[in-house]
Order: sequence, then structure tokens, then C-alpha cells
Amino acid sequence: MKTFLLPFTLLLLSSFQVFGQGSFTQLTGRVVDDKQIPVEFVNVLLLNAADSSLAKGTLTDSTGRFEFESVAPGKYLVSAELIGYAPSRSDLFETRGGQVEIPVLTLLNGAVSLSEVVVAAKRPFIELQADKIILNVESSPVAAGSNGLELLSKAPGVNVDQDNRISLKGKQGVQVMIDGKNTYMSMDDVVKLLQSTPANAIEKIEIMLNPSAKYDAAGNAGIINIKMKRDKNLGFNGSATIGGGYGRYYKANGGLRLNYRSKQVQLFGDYNYYNNQRWQNIEIDRKVPFEGDFTVYDQIGREINWLNSHNYKAGADWFVSPKTTVGVLYSGRQGDWDGASTNISDISGPNPWTHSQVRANGDISEHWNNNSYNANFRHQFNEKGRELTIDADYSTFANDNNQFNFNYFLNTNGEETSAPNLIRNLSNSDITIKAAKADYVHPIGESSRLEAGLKSSMVRTDNGLDFGQQQDGEWVQDSLRSDHFIYEEDIHAGYVNFNTQYKNIQIQAGLRAEYTVSDGMSVTLDQRVKRDYLSWFPSLSLSRQLAEKHNLSLSYSRRIDRPNYENLNPFVFFLDQYTFGKGNPFLTPQYTNSVSANYGFKEVFFVSLSYSRTDDVITEVLEQEDETQRTYQTVQNLAQFDNISLSFSAPIEAAKWWTLRANLTGFYNSFQSPYLGGVIEQSQLSANVHLSQQFSLPMGIKGELTAFYQSPSAYGMFEMRHQFFIDAGLSAKVLKGKGTLRLNVNDLLNTMRFAVKVRQDNIFVDVENYRESRKANLTFTYNFGNSNVKAARRRSTANEDELNRINQN
Repeated sequence: MKTFLLPFTLLLLSSFQVFGQGSFTQLTGRVVDDKQIPVEFVNVLLLNAADSSLAKGTLTDSTGRFEFESVAPGKYLVSAELIGYAPSRSDLFETRGGQVEIPVLTLLNGAVSLSEVVVAAKRPFIELQADKIILNVESSPVAAGSNGLELLSKAPGVNVDQDNRISLKGKQGVQVMIDGKNTYMSMDDVVKLLQSTPANAIEKIEIMLNPSAKYDAAGNAGIINIKMKRDKNLGFNGSATIGGGYGRYYKANGGLRLNYRSKQVQLFGDYNYYNNQRWQNIEIDRKVPFEGDFTVYDQIGREINWLNSHNYKAGADWFVSPKTTVGVLYSGRQGDWDGASTNISDISGPNPWTHSQVRANGDISEHWNNNSYNANFRHQFNEKGRELTIDADYSTFANDNNQFNFNYFLNTNGEETSAPNLIRNLSNSDITIKAAKADYVHPIGESSRLEAGLKSSMVRTDNGLDFGQQQDGEWVQDSLRSDHFIYEEDIHAGYVNFNTQYKNIQIQAGLRAEYTVSDGMSVTLDQRVKRDYLSWFPSLSLSRQLAEKHNLSLSYSRRIDRPNYENLNPFVFFLDQYTFGKGNPFLTPQYTNSVSANYGFKEVFFVSLSYSRTDDVITEVLEQEDETQRTYQTVQNLAQFDNISLSFSAPIEAAKWWTLRANLTGFYNSFQSPYLGGVIEQSQLSANVHLSQQFSLPMGIKGELTAFYQSPSAYGMFEMRHQFFIDAGLSAKVLKGKGTLRLNVNDLLNTMRFAVKVRQDNIFVDVENYRESRKANLTFTYNFGNSNVKAARRRSTANEDELNRINQN
């Protein structure tokens, strides 16, 4: 890795000597009324001069002053607005570095109706910046009626496969955060959380490939931060949403958000409900070696799922002084996931069985109840950005899962050849997380900043499995396959991060250390795995403006992915008699070194080149017992994974009423690892294309048409087939702009299919999965109360990384 980084860094630094550079600017200003009295809580917007699109937003303090930090070179306007006053705008100005004081903005008294106040600050659905990709959910008609997972699949470079595994630019191991805090869930439960979250409750999604040392080191593919909506208005306001949809079954969603803010306090809360009934089919073809030939299993499964979820949140911020804020936040989630399935496996070819067919009827019932509590403190020591934030979190997660699987063995005449195998899995999981963190920011001079922080988290998981078989009409526990698994983990971390400007090069360098102590104990199997290790995670980013319209940046980071709590759990879960899944308590962390170079033109066109190498990569694999002809899925550490990706994004204005954005990502995945006496060698050059089109139609109607294509790809021992889908949507403002009506159709052509195959040693498996992907959704949102734009405080809590590893819904 070092040999790769050295020439890459030298190449970039040499380019810095060739081109000229403009630096970032600190903008300050003041807002007064017509009597020259400073005005507090004025909404101040920094607008791009070209199209009045929003660049940044802030509020004035008690002295009427405002500040924008790290403003990129460009041409801007500043707008100051407050209900009851006529808006005030600055003249156009250009930033080229240093500190700029905006001439005083004066608000004139006047009865100004909301209909007269128009700010052209609508962002595109997909927004690309040098260090992140942003999906502005509110800007997209196709987002209406969707859930969070469906929404995420529309992001450039993001792919969600048939098992709902999330990958970014061909890499799995994505860290998912919500409002800047870790979810402490396993990826399976992050998926369930996203499936139960209506898209209308999400404000935006941020994708960061190489986060700084300030963030937890987890996530080899990067971080996806989902920001939930929170009202930003002065006084009392809120919104209500109701929606419904239909594919083969009906869906429904609804939500209510309330917000009250004064000079001393802000109270906020929201509730969201999501109901979804859907179907999916799965076909599995397996060939198992037997006496020099193969036994063939052709399996067809049909499943119907019902999801009911309730997500709620309440919080308060107390503005102790203009520079000090104390807050509390509670969030909860509860819901049910029920399913009924039928699997038929036809057996042909030479085999050791007296039956030729296995019919498995399954029922699953899952319930979760999760609660998180946060207390936070923020103090700004001065107007230059010196700041201290403290967060403390306590979270509990309870999950009960009851699964019944009835296997019947039939011959070619449909007659039973032996007694049925009736089994049940009754499992429960209780997780407790305690976490605290502190972050400090200290400006140094005019262009430097030092950040430092500490964090500790303590996690305990308690999992029980009651495995039983029915005998003579009675359930009898199988003590050999039942289990009690306890896992405890403490992580203590600290970081320093330094930002400065040297010879017109913007530099960010950081170092994070994490000390981990873990203890996993399977009581029934009498297996114990204890570990403790100290890991270091450096990060570096360099950026430079190459002439007026060109920007170049380079970033490097080292990251870690610890096994999620569910994967460490050795419990066994059955699909039928011959296919099942189980965890692996002996998994070790994986480490990733990644570097990326980014080029931007006019802050509109972007090209990104990335390379990463992951050691001991945590990967799902298939293993097989030829004697019993059972194939099962588990998780193992493979030796090495290399990923190279190249992405390009560009907008196209076909007409004044028609704009397009094309996002293309090509990536090369390569796996090399010894495995079970053989070798896994898998490599594939792949690409995905995301094309988004927006239309301005008559009568103020907005339209959007998006298309996505994923070429064949590979990950671990799995080879995935191509995917393709088209979404379409319309939106319109109603009721004098207070209401929004959205209609969309997902997977318009019903082309969404997932297919994967495995050809590894003695394993020959083909899987095809298709589900209710085509559906129409109609939603209506009504905003009420004071509409004066008011910035809300956002914060990250202490329990971010741990939540990402929990099996939470």
C-alpha cells in the first residue's frame, strides 16, 4: 500500500506546483432593522450567483452578526429574511480567500406575505460535492411513497442486492449513520430500519467515501449519513403526511412532525407509521456431488411478508445563552414483521434418499422494541469557531423472533415416505449500549483549526435460542442445538484532526486510536472467544483550486469493520431441511486502506478515482456437507480484497424545462484467498449508470424520470447478474403552496430481478429472487404554522458505530 501511495501523493503535489490556487473564505456580516437595531434569529442564506441555488445557511446571533466559514471560491449573493420584514439582499460578490465583511443588510418593516417571499434555493435531487454525494429527498417526486431502503438504492454508486446487502462502488461494509450518529445495528437490521422508514421522513442522504478521523473508524466502503427531517422554523409549525400505494398488495404510510422554537427553547417531535404487505419468489438450483455424479435440487419458494412499524422521536434544546445549548433527545422504534412461506424442492439424479420432493411450510413472527436516550451539551467560546460538544447515550434493543418450519418428504406419487420433520426456532436478543463522547474544536490563526475528541462505548448482547422438534404432537427442546450466547465489547477511542492552509493547499490530517476489548461466550457449546487490540487510523486530505473553475483533491484513510453482533452469534436458522444459515463467533475485524482523487469543474462536473485494499475481509460464503447434502450460508474472513473505482457525474440542460444528470461508476473487484483446502479467486470489471431527468411542466407540475443499470458484478464467491429499473414521478404544490401532492411508480417496466450464482470447488448454486418491485404511490403533505425559515441544530451522538452492528429493525 505504501508503494502505491508514495507516487500517487508525489504526482498530486507536483500538480499543485503547476496550477494556481484560490483559497477558502470566511464571510461575516451584520443585519439591522430600519432603526439600525441589530436583529436576532434572521435567516441568512448564501446563494450561488448563477442560479440563486442555496450554498449555505445560518442565523444571526444576539448582536445581529452572522458568519459563513470555509466558503469555496466563486460568485455569491447573501439574502437576509424574516417574517414581517421585506427581505434584503447583498450585491453580487466574488470570494478568493481570506476574510470578507459583507456590507450591513437592512430589513425594512412591512407586512410581507409568505407568497411574496420567494427564495430560489431548491437543490437538485442528486448533488455532488468534492467530499460527498448528497441526495436531497424533498426535491424528488420519485421518492414519495418509497421507504428508506428503496430511496438509498437510487443513490449513485449504491447497490442493494437480492439479500438487501448494501454496497458502495462495488464494496460492502458501509457504515450507516442517522442524523450523524451510529445506529449500532447489524446490516440486516439497518435494512429493516430503512424498510420501515417512509421516505417522506428523510431530508437528505450524504455519502462520504473517506471520512476524517473525527468519525468512528468503522465502514471500509465509507459512511452513509441519513438526515431525518426536523422543522427549522421560528414559532410553532409542523407538517402532516398521509400516503398509500399498491403493487400486488396495498401499502400505507403517515407521519406528523411538530416543532416549537423561541429565543430560549426549541421543542420538537415526530411520529411515522409504515405498513407494507409484499410478496417475493425465490428459486434455488443446487448440484451436490454424489457417487461420481450429481444430485440436483430444484427449489421454488413463495413468501408473503407483512410489516407494521412505528417510529417516534421527541427532543428539546435549551438555549442557555447565545453560545451555550443543552439538549435531550429520545427516539423509539417498535414493530412487527410476519411472514408465511412455502418452499418445494424437487430432487433428481442419483441420491441417498427415498423421497423425491421436500415441501417446507414456514411461518415467522418477529417483534422489536428499541429505545435510545441522548443528552447533549454545546458551548461556543467565541465567534471564531472554538467549540466544545458533549454527548451521552443509553440505548436498549429487544427483539423476539419465532420461526416454525414444517418439512414433508414425498415420492413421485405425492405420498409421504417418512415422518415429517417439524422444527421451531424461538430466539430472543437483548442489547444494551452505553456511550459517551466529547469533541473540541480550537481555531489557530486565520486559516487553521485543531479538532480533538474522546469516546467510550460499552455494549452487552444477550441472545437465547430454543430449538425444538415436534414429537407425538408435543414440542421437545433439542438441547444440542439450543444455545445461549453472550457478547460484551468495550471500545475506547481518541482522535486529533488538524486543518490548515499551506501555500494555497487546503490540508486536513488526522489520527484516531481505538482500543477494543471483547468477550464472546456460547454457554451451550462451551466456546469462548476473548480479544483485546489497539488499532491506529490515520487520515489525510489535500485540496487545491486549479485556476478559477477547476478543483483537485486527494484523500487517504485507514478504516476498520468489526463483525456485527448477529454474525458473531452461532445460532442456526433454517430455510428448509437442506438449506440454512448460521453465524461465526471466531470472526476477526477487517482493515481497509483507501485512497481517492477527485476532480471538479465549475463545482458541477465531477470525476473520482479510488483504490482500496481490505485484509481479512468479512464476507458471506456458502459451505456444503456432501454427506448430508446440506448447503448453508455463513460468514468468514477471506485474505484479501482489492477495489478500484472510477466515477463521473455531469448535468445536462437539454432545454429550459428539461435537465438531466448522468452518474457513471465503473469498478473492479478482486478477491484472493485460501479457503477450505482450495482457493477463492474472483475478479470482475463492472459498472453502474444512474440517469436522472427533471421536467418543469405546465401548471407548476414537476416531473422526474430516473433509470438505473448495474452490469454483472462479483463479490467474494458470488457472481451477480445485471439489474435494471426505471422510476417515474410527478409532484405539484396545492393549497397556496402549503400542500404537496406526489405520485410515483417504482420499477415502471417491472424489470427488477436479482440473480446470483456460485461455482466454488464442490458448490454449484444458482439463485434468482424477484419481488413486488413495481408499485404506485400517492402521498400528500401539508405544512402548517409559521413558515419563517429557521436553522435547526444538528448533532451526532456518542453511540453511532455500535448501533450499526445491532440486529435492530
